[in-house]
Amino acid sequence: MRPPEKTPLPPAAKPRFSNNFDPYNSSATGHQRPETAPGATLGWRDSRARKLAGQFAAGHSGGVRMRDTYGAGSEDYDEKLKMVVPKNVRARATTSVADMLARPGLMRSGSSISDAGSATSTASAVNGDSTNEEAIMEARRREDEEKEEKAAVGRGLFEGVTVYVNGSTHPIISDHKLKRVLVENGARMSIHLGRRQVTHVIVGRPAGVGAGAGGGLASSKLEKEIRKVGGCGVKYVGVEWVLESLKAGTRLSEARFAPLKVAREGQKSVYGMFGKSPSTGPSAGSASR
Repeated sequence: MRPPEKTPLPPAAKPRFSNNFDPYNSSATGHQRPETAPGATLGWRDSRARKLAGQFAAGHSGGVRMRDTYGAGSEDYDEKLKMVVPKNVRARATTSVADMLARPGLMRSGSSISDAGSATSTASAVNGDSTNEEAIMEARRREDEEKEEKAAVGRGLFEGVTVYVNGSTHPIISDHKLKRVLVENGARMSIHLGRRQVTHVIVGRPAGVGAGAGGGLASSKLEKEIRKVGGCGVKYVGVEWVLESLKAGTRLSEARFAPLKVAREGQKSVYGMFGKSPSTGPSAGSASR
């Protein structure tokens, strides 16, 4: 008996409004988790923030490939020990007591010895002092060149500012473009709301028709800020603060661009009281008579 023919699968549903779906948020926004098994420290945050900062500063090219400084992706990760072992620690492990007695400055120059390897350590023992001095002079020369390059570039507009993006910045600017602009002008990006390092939080607009695509500040975060020093530790601004500051060429006051009120109920804003000028119309003049 001939088997029944298989019915073809129905085609996938086509998009109704657009052919391309753009979530408008990069993977650097939102809840972050480590790629490897979480350990006792939070070094993966610093490693990811360092790599993202390099990618944002490089532009469309993405910059050079950077290795992790935490976990299995780091350069000094040891597969046997399942941990990061720095180069100076490896050099000390291969150094004996006799070597330390023969060369007292051996432990202080562990980084240069680890690069050369244990095979060249014996050969360089004869003229070790001269090679150490040359390495020190070369390191100082590189530091001076880096300082001169930074001085030539100049300070960015947002130098010393650490920004955390909370929510979506649609429809004004995409968060990826915003982070690129901030990093290019000297700011640092943070992937978590760390009170000790974050200075500004860019709050998105709440979802609405023509208003925003989901932002604002969660009630738990708002209550936490109210209980902490009245919200004075971190400045909450809208994305307009960044764009208007770039347009003006100087860092504007954050009070003009505060999207929310971090204060207890019934407490008025001092900036709002002094910002509004009293009306001097004809009705006010007739009333004074």
